[in-house]
Amino acid sequence: MKKKVVLAIFTLQGNGAERFALTLAKGLIDAGHDAHIVYFKDIIDLPIPEGVKTHFFNYQKFRAIPKFMRANIAAKAFDKFILNEIGTPDLVLSNLFPVDFVLCKSKLPNVHLVIHNTTSQEYAGRLNNKMMKQLKKVYLAKPCVAVSQGVEKDFIDIFGAQSQITTIYNPIDVGYVVRTAEEYLPEIEEDYIVNVGKFKQQKRHDILIQAYAQSKVNEKLVLVGTGELLEPSRKLVKDLGIEDKVIFTGFKKNPYPYIKHAKLMVVSSDFEGFSIAILEALALSTPIISTDCPSGPSEVLEPHQLVPVADIEQLGRKIEEAVTNTKDFHKNLADEFLPQSAIKQYLNLMDSN
Repeated sequence: MKKKVVLAIFTLQGNGAERFALTLAKGLIDAGHDAHIVYFKDIIDLPIPEGVKTHFFNYQKFRAIPKFMRANIAAKAFDKFILNEIGTPDLVLSNLFPVDFVLCKSKLPNVHLVIHNTTSQEYAGRLNNKMMKQLKKVYLAKPCVAVSQGVEKDFIDIFGAQSQITTIYNPIDVGYVVRTAEEYLPEIEEDYIVNVGKFKQQKRHDILIQAYAQSKVNEKLVLVGTGELLEPSRKLVKDLGIEDKVIFTGFKKNPYPYIKHAKLMVVSSDFEGFSIAILEALALSTPIISTDCPSGPSEVLEPHQLVPVADIEQLGRKIEEAVTNTKDFHKNLADEFLPQSAIKQYLNLMDSN
């Protein structure tokens, strides 16, 4: 039976949660269902898959309302917006805190909050009594879905026995990634190592750049993305005297050609909820190594593809090893990460309520 699914997200800029929403929406359409993406801030950087309907819910106008009243008022407006624009949904999936803050008050059926990151890491240093009280009001109000087993475990450690949470791995549309990777050829003549991700503290470009500098490999380092720590990363590259070896590409709406043609992909994060970028590398048969984050990479990769978090020396040695023996750092993509697996599990959430 055809189901109507709403995926709510703050913006459609190029990060993991946004790509998840678009991939799941496309998978639902391909499976004969009705998928709608509702975004709260009018920014779209990513291509919208054919058949996926998008709707702009203007959350900005609620910002003037005091926070203690805002969620209830905005949730009522959101529910009315959905019923008027889309009709009664069978399932609503909320993504990321600004949206969760509102949708935890929604009266629509089958609202679930998708947890994309390890909560303890995302709020590290801020989990005081006031913050915990606020988070509990949001994340104990509705059933939740973790994007990895590590995220689920961390969530239960934080919120305790009252937690209503299950794990459904983020899906990846292999066909789309493979096709899109053929759209252009990166203008890089030499072999290169790639990292794709927003320049923010979590992604630890500083660790990657220092490890790369220590490794003394000949391959260039290509960093795809933008963000608040881009300029400090440029400065670090200059200070280390490796400006001729590091390429900053800026944001790429389609980063897949860079992943496809790389000799190696490196994930250097302190923490990840899951890391769709790892699945993208596997889909494109690109060798990959990653830091052994509290959740995500170890559930996908083999132990020899992992290094301790924030360990510059070990990451540098692993980069050397991987570019020397790339065949040892390939891995096949498991079926559990395909859209049809995630769709089946998400639709089953309706039966459990």
